[in-house]
Amino acid sequence: MARNSLKSVMRLIQSAKEELPVEQEFLSELKRSVELDDKKNSRKPSQSYKPSSMNCLRNMYYQVMGKDTDPGTASYTGIAICNAGSDIHVRVQTAIDGMKENGMDCEYINVAEFVKNRNLEDIEVRGQSGVETKLFNKKLNMSFMCDGIIKYKNRYYILEIKSETINKWYVRKDVDVAHHNQATAYSISLGLNDVLFVYVNRDMLDMKSFMFHVTDEMKHDLVGRIEECDGYVKRMVAPPKPEDVAKKTCEYCPYKKQCREDG
Repeated sequence: MARNSLKSVMRLIQSAKEELPVEQEFLSELKRSVELDDKKNSRKPSQSYKPSSMNCLRNMYYQVMGKDTDPGTASYTGIAICNAGSDIHVRVQTAIDGMKENGMDCEYINVAEFVKNRNLEDIEVRGQSGVETKLFNKKLNMSFMCDGIIKYKNRYYILEIKSETINKWYVRKDVDVAHHNQATAYSISLGLNDVLFVYVNRDMLDMKSFMFHVTDEMKHDLVGRIEECDGYVKRMVAPPKPEDVAKKTCEYCPYKKQCREDG
């Protein structure tokens, strides 16, 4: 009975599709093609901590344990938003890279050379794409993409670029609390305490910038968080579900199914 019902539904979908005007059918298939390409190019996340996902202990645990992410294909809209964010990153990075040529006391620092010159033995350079560098902290089992390091008026800063909706951007007055752990993780790895955030709104492409200073207490707390998660990993027991995680952290989490199963 269920199989017959499914066939009926598929016939209805096919029938509706055949009745679509050419331009609508084209658009539908264009979006579907983007989704299929994204699925083909997706790969399982590495079993390491990610600075952008350190606001939830369970998420950290699932990543390091290599748990499967939720099944299903990402929506075209979600994929397009990510792609737009990547495009914005490149444009901002290109503009910053051109500041020195325009007579401004600012230059992009090669992150791989910075790591070597500062003798950061725990940091492994795993790749480079444009001015972005993929890094791995061997001591903390943490991998991340660094947007860049800049030297501005004779001081070094970690650069972090964020894109967001115009509504969020208009009311933004400081670095998002959700980004504090990420900045702290970068600081621990690169030995710089000041992270320069550039927030770009995706509609008008205007920018705001904020400085985030990482304290020793922040570093101590984050290392403690990683060590706590390491304990759960060693015991192969999922941490209790956090009570204080922001709603949007859960909304975009790729481990919702696993989290529900763990109670």
